[in-house]
Amino acid sequence: MNKKHVISPCVGVCSIDPQSGLCIGCLRSSSEIAIWPQINNKRALQIMKEIKDRSISKN
Repeated sequence: MNKKHVISPCVGVCSIDPQSGLCIGCLRSSSEIAIWPQINNKRALQIMKEIKDRSISKN
């Protein structure tokens, strides 16, 4: 059985904003970036939703 994996939101612009603590490229925290390879799809989808919410709040 092939499991689908949520693709990383990384866009290759990797720099943590010191004020927000989020990557300016993908809007993940450094801890979210660090755990990404080990998390399951459910958690990855939760993070993706949080990224979407952060993006909306940012604008």
